[in-house]
Amino acid sequence: MKLIHTRLARSIWLFDIRDLNPKGKDLLGDLVEWIKDSYQFAVAPDPKNPVPSGPSNPVPPAPVQSPAPPQAPGGLLFQRGHFQARKEVSVEISNLTIYNDGIVVDAASSTEDGDRLAEDLLTSAAREFALSYDAETVRRKLYLSELIARSDLSLEAINPSLNVFADQLSKACTDGLRPQYRLGGISFWSEPNDSGIHKLFILERQAGKSLAEHRYFSQAQLQTAAHYSLLEALERAIAGA
Repeated sequence: MKLIHTRLARSIWLFDIRDLNPKGKDLLGDLVEWIKDSYQFAVAPDPKNPVPSGPSNPVPPAPVQSPAPPQAPGGLLFQRGHFQARKEVSVEISNLTIYNDGIVVDAASSTEDGDRLAEDLLTSAAREFALSYDAETVRRKLYLSELIARSDLSLEAINPSLNVFADQLSKACTDGLRPQYRLGGISFWSEPNDSGIHKLFILERQAGKSLAEHRYFSQAQLQTAAHYSLLEALERAIAGA
């Protein structure tokens, strides 16, 4: 399994934004300008009128294999910034969105770098504006990782009969083209939560790419490193099927 690129690395930190500013200081405009300058965002809210519109929603849906969705309305959106994640390594921050109930960071590298940005932002802002922030401020962290990888694995190794069915499917086409079919993917679902939402782990052929390119799309609600490690484990499991 070879990682081609990280399609999306989303870190979601949930907390009440008011906890950072218990004294109710009037500093939103200054904070917006400071964030823009500190992380070199090309697009940022207007510091003179930093008012989000619409309902807050810190966990917007991410349709599988569709272009990564913009953050939902209701947040202060910063786009195309940069962050010194590690020594001599500056990473791109595609989006930073600040909501009333948390922050969402979309990094171009990994959720680990998104976490570093979130921690740096909150720690530095607390120091710069005398705000209240400590390890207990954040009540929950969620993740969404989408990777594009290349692998020579054969999904049909799970059950050779699947190739027979794929051939039957090709022969059943009546438009005269007889396209070649092969198993497209595999997914794992959790039990639904109280809202009826499942956690998913998905591995499927990348849409729009030739089967011969051996390109795969994978999505998981995990940290990027754990996601990739599990992809390698799945590859080994299929190869040994």
